[in-house]
Order: sequence, then structure tokens, then C-alpha cells
Amino acid sequence: DAAAAADPDAAATAQDAEVSGPDAGSERADSGSVADAGTRADAGSLAPLASAGCVTPGTRYPAGTTSGTLAFGGKVRTFRVHVPPVYQAGSPAAAVLMLHGGGGSAEQLQSESARMDPIADRDGFVTVYPDGTGVLQTWNGGLCCGKAVEEGVDDVGFLDELLDHLEGELCLDQRRVFAMGMSNGAIMSHRLACELSARIAAVAPVAGTIGVATCQPVRPVPVMQIHGTSDGHVPWDGGLGCGPAGVAFVSVPDTMEGWRTRNGCEAATSAHFQQGDGTCTAHSGCAAPVVLCSIAGGGHSWPGGEPKPGVVNCPADGAQSTTFIASEAAWQFFKANPRP
Repeated sequence: DAAAAADPDAAATAQDAEVSGPDAGSERADSGSVADAGTRADAGSLAPLASAGCVTPGTRYPAGTTSGTLAFGGKVRTFRVHVPPVYQAGSPAAAVLMLHGGGGSAEQLQSESARMDPIADRDGFVTVYPDGTGVLQTWNGGLCCGKAVEEGVDDVGFLDELLDHLEGELCLDQRRVFAMGMSNGAIMSHRLACELSARIAAVAPVAGTIGVATCQPVRPVPVMQIHGTSDGHVPWDGGLGCGPAGVAFVSVPDTMEGWRTRNGCEAATSAHFQQGDGTCTAHSGCAAPVVLCSIAGGGHSWPGGEPKPGVVNCPADGAQSTTFIASEAAWQFFKANPRP
């Protein structure tokens, strides 16, 4: 059995920076909506599926950010949970797993990259930031990355156990548990869609493609892939990137074709949402939406996230988008796609 502990003294305040929604910004020519790109027909009629924490709520996770540990697989795993100030113990809230990239951390993704917590505070959902393992804190996404793959770390099992723990402590809606991640975290998000589809309602990988050779979800899973066309680390057309991973990545087109086939979509796509340098296209006729948000000239970064001035990526890498807000787009997609 896993043992968990939380450290309320590690509480952190929400980020002060406001996050702009799809309609913000005078320099953007926005059109359409992310929800138009793919919404479950019965999304509005699906009642919340309350977790155990709605009946007997715990006290480990007050409003704000709390650090926690979970014993799993012979390791003590660490994570951070952000509970919005509007959270109510008797009202099931959505939860979003946020998976950092290789060499990153839960704290880094939360505080520097994603800018998801202000959106969570606005709309009342819980964000969960787990840490990978090893010196570089990688995830076992199948193909990538690092020691997590070499040692066969059961990250799917860990994240499943972490959700068990949180659903016992917090009042969560089990129909609205989502996952997204950056780079290696995106690769891990794809793996969750393949292997934990009974639990994860939808995924939105950023700058990372599928990394498992076999993907057999138990149900069609809504997928929104967000990727820069000039990503030098995980190239759009696949193959070796300029980063340290040393693996030949699956291309974005092949990744999307796989999900199109699994979800029974038609081959043709059409544009449904335009924001700045990002364009989201979707297949039609799907059992679950398959959406690709391409960032024109975008590099290996979180679109709309905290900029990193002075940090030099590989020469082949493109720019970070400041006009497409990946976290907002993903959340709008998630809201439209609860688990049946």
C-alpha cells in the first residue's frame, strides 16, 4: 500500500500574473473556439462522478499549493497540488495532471512554464504537478526518456496511485481528470491516454509525440496535440532532435494518424480555432476528438508560458509563441470533453 504525506507549510500563493483567454490581446486575430474543434455530444448531460473525498474529505490540501510525497514502487515520489480558493469540499472539481519535461520539475512547470494555476483559480479546478525520477527527473514514456526508461519505472502505476490518493483527500469529479505535459511529460501524457484511458478523460501533450509502440486504450480518448512546426528537440517530422535524449522521435503527423485511426475519424481535417501563430485543426466523424494545434515557427517551448530570455536552445529550435496560450486552449478542450 502506498503511504502519502503532505506538507502544508510548503503552501505557495497563486501566481500574480493574469492569464489571457482566447479573446485577449490586441495583436491577435483570433477566430473560432477550441471547443468547436471537438466536443462530446453528451458533454453537457454528464453528471459529475464524485470521488470518495466528497463524502469523507481530508485536510491535507488546503487552498493554495501544497507539497506532498507518495511511497510507490520502492521510491518516495514527490508532487505539488494546487487547490483553487473557490474549491468547496462538497462540490466535485476537475483535476489536471501537469507533467514537466525531462530535466525539469513540478515546481518549475508550475511557477515558470505553464501559467495554469491562475486559470484553475478562475474556473475552480485542481492542478497536480508530479515529479519524475532520477537526477534529471524523467518519465517513462516508452521511447523516452533517460533513467526512467532504462530502469523501467512504472510511472503509469505511480500516477494512477497518486490519483487514488487525491480522490480520497479531495472532492474531485472522476469524469473530469485530465493530463497534459511538456516534452517528456507530453510523451508521458500520450502513454496515459493509451494505458490509463479508463481514468484519464482527455490529454493535451505539448511538444512531445507518442512514445509507445502499442497503444490500445479501452475507449476512444480525446487528444489535443500542441506542437511547434520548428521544434528542434522533438522535430515535427520525427527523428533525432538536437537535445540530449538521443532517440528517434515519432513525427507529429504519424502521432496524429495513430489517434485518428484509434478514434475512428475521417481523414480530412478543417481549421476550427485560430489564435496568433497557432492554428487548431480537427478531424471529423470521430468517436472522440482528435485536434492538432500547430504553432507556426514555434520551438520546443510552452506556447504562452513564461518566456526564458537569455536561455539558448539548440540552433535548430524555433521561437516561443507569445500569442497562442496553450494552457487556456487545453483547458477549454478539457471542459468540452469529460469522460463518459
